[in-house]
Amino acid sequence: MSQYLITGATGNVGSEVLRQLCATGHKPLAMTRDAKSAGAKLPAGVTPVEADYNDPTSLDAAMRAVDAVVLISPAHRDMVQHQRAVLDASKRAGIRDVVKLSGLGADLQAAIRLPQHHAQIEAHANTLGIRLTPVRPNLFMQVLLGNAASIVAQGKIYAPAADGKISFTDVGDIAAVIVAILADDTLKGRAHDISGPQALSYADAATKIGDAVGYPVMHVDVPEDTARQAMRDAGMDHWLVEAFLELFQIYRAGYGAGIFSANIENILKRPATSFDAFAQTCKQAFVRAA
Repeated sequence: MSQYLITGATGNVGSEVLRQLCATGHKPLAMTRDAKSAGAKLPAGVTPVEADYNDPTSLDAAMRAVDAVVLISPAHRDMVQHQRAVLDASKRAGIRDVVKLSGLGADLQAAIRLPQHHAQIEAHANTLGIRLTPVRPNLFMQVLLGNAASIVAQGKIYAPAADGKISFTDVGDIAAVIVAILADDTLKGRAHDISGPQALSYADAATKIGDAVGYPVMHVDVPEDTARQAMRDAGMDHWLVEAFLELFQIYRAGYGAGIFSANIENILKRPATSFDAFAQTCKQAFVRAA
């Protein structure tokens, strides 16, 4: 059985990839900076491997006896540097296949930084001769879980989204596509754009969450400067704040509405998860105390 190394293993997608791999009988490796603390967060059957993006020696050690890498790292000002380091280590280890969590619209000429950076990483893999398979989802449905506090307290979701529609994508589907690619050579070596089956505004999403939890939920459109200050007050890195605001500019302009759910259906042989199904599955996060 092939051995897989997953970076970003404790994040939304990485943890779900690990869970699904374990469910199919694999015993994947999870790259982490602190194996002791990460171990408690990992599913049974996962082996934590300590390595740091800024330490090539540790990356080389993590790649031993690995057949393929799932490359995931958080949106970060050093994301390109971090992911290039993993690709370089993969090349040194003779690993041919890397499945990368990328983003819809990845392009060197993109108007905003995150898709530009994903494209730069993809281009670097090509220069190394690695068979890269980018998985490019739209905004995660699970992002809405970050609004649980204001939904429960006020029945409101605050976001500078206006009426822009977004084909929100379920994290479980993203992970399932990655796991399917690892198992199927015919899916490797080309990009897979994926999304949920509907393009929804934040107001639409709020209504669907409200229907699931049994009380009204509404979207409150906020000015960009207000959103910027709120994120900074919450302690978010300034680079990341601006990256998120750029994404919302794209969504407000209507560029997040493309639907690529057929690609999920073709790979998984089942429909992409709907937002209604997500809302039902996650409604416990929005339950109000009696």
